[in-house]
Amino acid sequence: MNLRPRPCTQCGEKVAEYGRRRCFRCLYPSLPPPICKTCGSDNHYVGGYCRRCHPRVVSADSCSDCFAWGIWRRRGICAACNSFRNRGHQAGRCPTCGRTVPLKKGVCRLCHCQARAIPRTWQRPDLTTAATTGQQLFLADQIRRVHLAGRHRSRTSPVTVRHQAGALYWTVPRWRQDRLFEAARDMSRVTVPDVAPLDPAFTDYVAAQADNHADAQGWSPGLRERVQQSLFLLTAVHGPHEPIKASTVATLPRQQSRRAVLRVTEVLATLELLNDDRPDPLDEWIHRRLSRVHPEISEEALVWINIVRHGGPRRRPRSPATVRNQLTSAIPFLLACSERYRTLRQVTRGDLTEWLTQCAAPHNEAVALRSMFKTLKSQRLLFTNPARGVSLGARPDTVPKQLSPEAIQSMAEAAATDPALKLLVALIGIHALYPHQARALPVSAIDFVRGRLAHGDIDHPLDTFTRQAAADYIELRRERWPNTRNPHLFISSQTAYSRTAVTIGWMHVVLRGLPVTAQQLREDRILEEAAVTGADPQHLCVVFNITPETGLRYIRFFQPDQADIDDASPSHLETS
Repeated sequence: MNLRPRPCTQCGEKVAEYGRRRCFRCLYPSLPPPICKTCGSDNHYVGGYCRRCHPRVVSADSCSDCFAWGIWRRRGICAACNSFRNRGHQAGRCPTCGRTVPLKKGVCRLCHCQARAIPRTWQRPDLTTAATTGQQLFLADQIRRVHLAGRHRSRTSPVTVRHQAGALYWTVPRWRQDRLFEAARDMSRVTVPDVAPLDPAFTDYVAAQADNHADAQGWSPGLRERVQQSLFLLTAVHGPHEPIKASTVATLPRQQSRRAVLRVTEVLATLELLNDDRPDPLDEWIHRRLSRVHPEISEEALVWINIVRHGGPRRRPRSPATVRNQLTSAIPFLLACSERYRTLRQVTRGDLTEWLTQCAAPHNEAVALRSMFKTLKSQRLLFTNPARGVSLGARPDTVPKQLSPEAIQSMAEAAATDPALKLLVALIGIHALYPHQARALPVSAIDFVRGRLAHGDIDHPLDTFTRQAAADYIELRRERWPNTRNPHLFISSQTAYSRTAVTIGWMHVVLRGLPVTAQQLREDRILEEAAVTGADPQHLCVVFNITPETGLRYIRFFQPDQADIDDASPSHLETS
């Protein structure tokens, strides 16, 4: 059967009816033309349809539902609107544009398309956008190809991937193709994760592993969703053989905070897919401090610093705090040498002793300089070690002081409204814990049944103030982070979704604005105990688990005469 429309042989304007050579008007001039069976117009074409609605006639026109311009054979509507109608969406009045068309969630398809056309970062489309911004027309049946809102992938969303079959058994390909050059990827302008993955199996594997990691760490649903969306974007543009750079992860769009970016980096590092190319903050600090030193002296000092940081054949690496302290002590001497010499090989023993005599407390400076010259001599960068045999001097010692009543009053007022500060004051100001002990204390250390504070060497009775402070903070902790798996007592917004303890920076934030530090608070508690017990150093050693030298340090507050203190030796205290 020939379905191609033929022109009327009589008028040449209309299309001949099926099986005829003339159109309906020429066949029946006395009868009115029938109306279209689809749109109801009287512009009869052929077969009971108008030209625009004829199912077998190609027409170039705008869709009657979404106004999109295109060429189709679907009775006046585009393929997307035809599918929209066939899904059973009932017709009604759209509250945004006011038209009577099929609706989904109370809004027509045209307003849905307009809402999805507005770039958003992990937010649901605002279906009332067209009421304020107007309608942006588009080509029919092209929105799924050119717009990021149309997803051309499997029905399973990356957020809802849950242990799919085979997703947990993905392996790294044996062969890989090296890239000709590495180009930086910028993910900051990506709004919706709707690109087709390069390797769907790799994407499903990462999503399933991230789901397991989220369950183990107790992530909130919102954080889990943001991390899954970020991982989908990263794995969609990276092949399974290509490590993902941390600098690329840092360009992801951030909706609320940096938590999602940090957790994405954590998941990739766990799966060994992360290429951590972020600059080291300690490296930047070291080069910034050495920027004013002579270049040759700076290179020699960097050799020493690198060995202190990373260790050597017979030296273990030191902590970042030790590196900072030693470089801070050595920087003034290096600046003074830069004004006179071009290399540390020109430094003499006289220069070193003259510099140390000018320092108020030369012990720390002497330790740093002896370490530096000894290291450079072992690396054969110096002919002789000018610091060999140089006396370190007396270790700087300070006498602890009690807190003033004004400082205690201000601290009590601040602790009344802050449960974390209240518990911190109880642990350090009453039980005299070290700051690092308070930060590392687990939740299980608070035993409300037995009334004890027990963890490791710590075993103290739980007083009423500490019990109430711990109960208030644990309740706040449960309300704010109900799904956390962190075993530590003190947690923050950064550590709630991991198993690490809070840092010293968190403690500084809690004590910000108060005229007291955590160490001063602990010293005040020990001084109070010494005042009650008659300044007995042996009692302080037993109660607070401190060394005899430390106990004598607290006794000096009550016995300022140094001669009387020196008569009591640590060995005598241990045997008495």
